[in-house]
Order: sequence, then structure tokens, then C-alpha cells
Amino acid sequence: MTLPVDLDVHSPAAGEVEGIAALVAACDESYRDWAPEGWTPPPPGRELDRWRGRITDGSWWTRVAVEPSGRVVGLVCFTQAVVQRTLPAPPGKLPIRKRLPHDVLTLEPIPGRAHVSAVFTHPERWREGIAAGMLALAENAMRAEGYREVQLWTPREAPARRFYEASGWRHDGREQWLAELALPIVAYVKPL
Repeated sequence: MTLPVDLDVHSPAAGEVEGIAALVAACDESYRDWAPEGWTPPPPGRELDRWRGRITDGSWWTRVAVEPSGRVVGLVCFTQAVVQRTLPAPPGKLPIRKRLPHDVLTLEPIPGRAHVSAVFTHPERWREGIAAGMLALAENAMRAEGYREVQLWTPREAPARRFYEASGWRHDGREQWLAELALPIVAYVKPL
């Protein structure tokens, strides 16, 4: 997949964290089109600390697509997939992915599996091949690092599910509640 020629794709610099947060906020805002009535996006800027850490700690492979103006319009990020504990669900409810206060979070690596934690394209640039191109770059990097498969989570009602399915991803049946988004999410996997 070829990315639009006007974009510069690179590892993000510390000065691009605000641009990443603005991209995530624009994408979160687009959820209003399909999320339940009354749903509101997380507060703008909640991503700043998370992305500062991901850019500086070295354990996340991250690329941004940037317009000549400096606006970040694409983002993909992956790391080692892990098994993360979820809170038990009452009958008829989804498990909750959340850490309790004073809870020690234990993470076990899933051998051979990468985890895509972010795929974002600015809504003004949808359907230009940016997400597909960014994911292709990430998948090539995963193969080079020895991963054999990849997973991601996306909101259950997100239109992006059609894109993932058309790109070879398959829903593996896992589903849970993501408290920080206040939405149910579903897991997808893909062989590499």
C-alpha cells in the first residue's frame, strides 16, 4: 500500500506529542457518529502523558504521518502482546479491562504475537489509504522482529471493523468493556 505523497512518515519526536493528542481527539470525536446516544469522548489531552511515555521509553514501535504543515494525520503503534487480567463480569455483562487502586498489574507476554495499540487517521483524510499504509509498515516491522501474528482491539460498533475485516483481520470472539472509552471493545487477530 502506498501512502499519499504529501505525507512524511517517521518515528515521532517529543515535539509531536501535542499533534498526536489532537489527532486522537479528532478521531475520538468522530465516534459520536455511531456511539450510543449521550456518549461523550474522553477529555481532550488525556493522551499527552501516554504518548510522551511511548515515544521516550523505547518499547513501542510508533510511526506518524505528517502533512507539510506539521499536522499529524496518521498514527500506528505496536508492542509485544501480553495477557492482561480483566475484572470478572456479572452474568450478561462484558469483562472490564481496568486496574483497581493498589492493584498490581501482572502482564505475561504472548509469544510470537504483537499488539497494535493505535491506528488513527484524521477524519479529514479518511479513505486515502493512510491507515492501510501505516498498518503495512507496522506489519513489515513486526515480521522483521520475528512476530508471527498480531492483535488489536477496536470499539464493537466502530465502522473501522469493516476496514480490518477487508484487510485480513478476523474477530476472535474476545469482547470486553473499556472503561476509559466507556464502550465495549472487540479483539481482532491476523497472521503475519
